[in-house]
Amino acid sequence: MIPKIVEGELGVAKSNHEYQTCTHTEFRSRKYKEEIDRWNLRKQIILELSTQKRLDNDDKILLTKGGALPNGELKFEKNAYIVIGLPASGKSTIAAQIADSLGAVIVDSDFAKRKLPEFKDNSSGASVVHKESSEITYGFTIDNPDKVKSLYEICLENQYNIIIPKIGNSVSSILSLAKVLAEKNKYKVHLILISLTKRDATIRAMIRYHQTNRYVPLGLIFDGYGNDPILCYYYLRCIHQNLFESFGAVTTNVPIGTPPFYTDILGPSPVSIFDYKEELLA
Repeated sequence: MIPKIVEGELGVAKSNHEYQTCTHTEFRSRKYKEEIDRWNLRKQIILELSTQKRLDNDDKILLTKGGALPNGELKFEKNAYIVIGLPASGKSTIAAQIADSLGAVIVDSDFAKRKLPEFKDNSSGASVVHKESSEITYGFTIDNPDKVKSLYEICLENQYNIIIPKIGNSVSSILSLAKVLAEKNKYKVHLILISLTKRDATIRAMIRYHQTNRYVPLGLIFDGYGNDPILCYYYLRCIHQNLFESFGAVTTNVPIGTPPFYTDILGPSPVSIFDYKEELLA
């Protein structure tokens, strides 16, 4: 694994801000190199994400195939579920279960990332499309001549139930998002923690990289994000309880094939769809 990790790190180092497909053409697919073609691509991705149902496996998502809608009835109840946790902690799996249970759209930049052709064109594809996939999902900060609305903006406009996966390493970032949803858009905001320690998440990220070639810098998980999502959750639960409709923590620290369970709940949290157990930390 050591040479492979070195390869992954070199790929990340090469794909710095100067080469992001959002603003530069260096790594852009030939078919979508020009700005007019790029904007047509972005519009197509947003349309697909906002009108097609989610696939059973994120790895199957492609341009023309796979959306962000739940596999069931889409609901318009103005509930927003912010799901925080480390990379490789199991956020996607838990978010999918909750989305189908509550009729929510998953607003996740990883979906847009997989539809961008550069994602699979080179070893550092996930890094070079990082900013562009985020803009497609959450809103454009670049020059937007046609005033194209992002997936997030479309969902808010239509009052969809939404699930927003985030790392949650910054209290101020999650707090700011929750305030925009609750105070500006009048959504009921729920906070959900996917609880997994930095050690276990780093190991899982390494195994996932070996199996899928999806690389997330291991040092970023272990030393950068650390256990901050857990600290963020409990800080907000203690200090900003009035801003949130509910809190819930689910642990994915279970053997393969064993369902996760929830360890904390306050209010009408959707984590109640899982069994409850006390988490015994080593």
